[in-house]
Amino acid sequence: MNEKIVLKKDKPEELILAKQLIDECKLDEAEQLIKNSEEKGGHTLHDTILCHLLKCELLFWRCLYEDVVKLAEQTYKESLGLGKNLLLVDILLIMANALVWIGPNDKLHDVIKQGEELLKALPQELPAEYKQREAYIVFLKGWFYIYKRDADRALKHLEHSISLREELGAKQEIIFTLSAYSLSAIAWVFTFLKVDYDRALKYAEQGLTIAEESGNKWCIGYCFRYIAMIHVFKGDLDYGIIFWEKSLTIFNDLNNKYMVGLILNPLAEAYRKRGELDHSLECIEQSFAVHEEFGELKSIAIIHGHLIQTLIDKGDLERAQQSLHRFEQLNNQLKDKRVNLVYLLNKALMLKTSLRARNRAKAEEILNQILEDEDSSFELILKALTNLCELLLTELRMTNDLEVLEEINPLIARLLDFGEKSHSFLILGETYLLQAKLALISLNLEEARRLLTQGQKIAEKYGISLLARKISNEHDELLKRLDMWENLKESKASLAERMELARLNEQMENMIRTRAKNIPEISDEEPVLLLIVSEGGRPIFSQSFAENQALEDHLFGGFFTAINSFINEKFSEGLDRAIFGEHTLLMNPLPPFFICYVFKGQSYSAQHRVRYFIDKIQNDELVWQTFNKFNQVNKEIQFKDIPSLEPLINEIFIDKTIPLNS
Repeated sequence: MNEKIVLKKDKPEELILAKQLIDECKLDEAEQLIKNSEEKGGHTLHDTILCHLLKCELLFWRCLYEDVVKLAEQTYKESLGLGKNLLLVDILLIMANALVWIGPNDKLHDVIKQGEELLKALPQELPAEYKQREAYIVFLKGWFYIYKRDADRALKHLEHSISLREELGAKQEIIFTLSAYSLSAIAWVFTFLKVDYDRALKYAEQGLTIAEESGNKWCIGYCFRYIAMIHVFKGDLDYGIIFWEKSLTIFNDLNNKYMVGLILNPLAEAYRKRGELDHSLECIEQSFAVHEEFGELKSIAIIHGHLIQTLIDKGDLERAQQSLHRFEQLNNQLKDKRVNLVYLLNKALMLKTSLRARNRAKAEEILNQILEDEDSSFELILKALTNLCELLLTELRMTNDLEVLEEINPLIARLLDFGEKSHSFLILGETYLLQAKLALISLNLEEARRLLTQGQKIAEKYGISLLARKISNEHDELLKRLDMWENLKESKASLAERMELARLNEQMENMIRTRAKNIPEISDEEPVLLLIVSEGGRPIFSQSFAENQALEDHLFGGFFTAINSFINEKFSEGLDRAIFGEHTLLMNPLPPFFICYVFKGQSYSAQHRVRYFIDKIQNDELVWQTFNKFNQVNKEIQFKDIPSLEPLINEIFIDKTIPLNS
């Protein structure tokens, strides 16, 4: 018996065309053809099984994964009469793929193994068909290891899946789309397991490119959704919204209600965080309509949570209270643990809007209850912690009682621990910024600067560039106002006044609602002096950008003294910059040297230029050897000693032609 699933002319015409329509995402037309074929009857067992497999595909692309598993199990039992056949393998593989979408479960491993063993037992008379299924199995194994949180094995299998498909060579749509899904899965690994958002985005974009080449709209919409999610993890709501909207348009065109429902809730939340509350409400209303059509009461209850929080932000407390009442009714009806926790959070948020101390105390009690519940999700814990902090900061502002700070500090510590353990580095960076502002109102200026440096390093490390820019700008502003903060120590300004100056409420607002908003555009700094010194503070190389020789000599003398002071006193305390009049000094370690850059303007762009310079000289073996050789003999480097140095410095600091991470 012919083992190929590729439909030939001796198969029912309806099934040949139905398969083509499924591949083109024309599911309603395909369904009608399958129905017509079934009504005709008179099929062989092979054709009947093939018909059921196509129905499994229909259910899969409509995201009815539980139904796929049920039909695939039934079809597999019926197909045993065919003997060893590729159709049996395909039935097992689509069942496994549906199980991937359902989520972590014990059954997935067994179904993949069963399909793999059956494929190995078949004669390899059709190597391309065999390899195609082998690649599919390796892809599914990749997802199995993702659920086991084994990033390295997951990557190994997903990359192998792509290489097997590349070996097939033929530019078939199925080869393109499966490669796109593998790349998206790799992006998932780098997003959630490796926590490298830049690499995740790179793989997701590669997946999108392949999906677009295939022309498969479902696959393109799927890739758009992944890219949106990664941008939001990077703190870039603008790009997240753009790609979610693109994905939403495609799945609306395909009339795929399941995927539309998956997109609308995070899209509504993104609009809410960006302050576009009317757009958020539009998404929420659409989400209600989708889930009401399917009668999904749990989802409807959760959507009420999104609605309440958006209405609170909008100031429409009457409608928010009405929605909370409907949520309460659903909660009592469902008696579901997760739904109840989300209800409690929203009840606390409503109580928190009250001016009455009794209601705010009740809100605090409920938020603590959520924190103590072991079933609380990531999002619930985060919202409980940030809203508790906001409650206490309001109390601090109203009472000027420093004891309230002692209650806030454990919450901050828990936020930091939570961000670290959950790999939520956007939260971690924002929390360091909040902690820095708390240090400011306590007039601990050095600690505030150290925390800002630490927060920016985390944001830079994990590719959260908008947050890195925001923290860098906060640090620059603090340096400009250091004298003012020093004077506040003498004037004994009230806590409320210090909180206002530190813009503490604004930071809390950003963490709860509109993260990474209102960040100044990147602007080029004006270079003044580049200096490389030994760890002992001895100059190895210097380049002044001042046009006036007298000014150059004056600057060098003053800044060299300042740099030595910075090395001895500040750098060891975890600080990376200092200010001298209208100039800023950046210090970067490059053992056995320090790279010092003096400039006017923003630090963010300056930092990226210095890092680019460091990367270039450190990775040029000849240049690096020359620097170390001159250091050993206590000589200062001139341009003639390293001919490539002057054009490199011109390119980076004068022409400014290098790309900046933005």
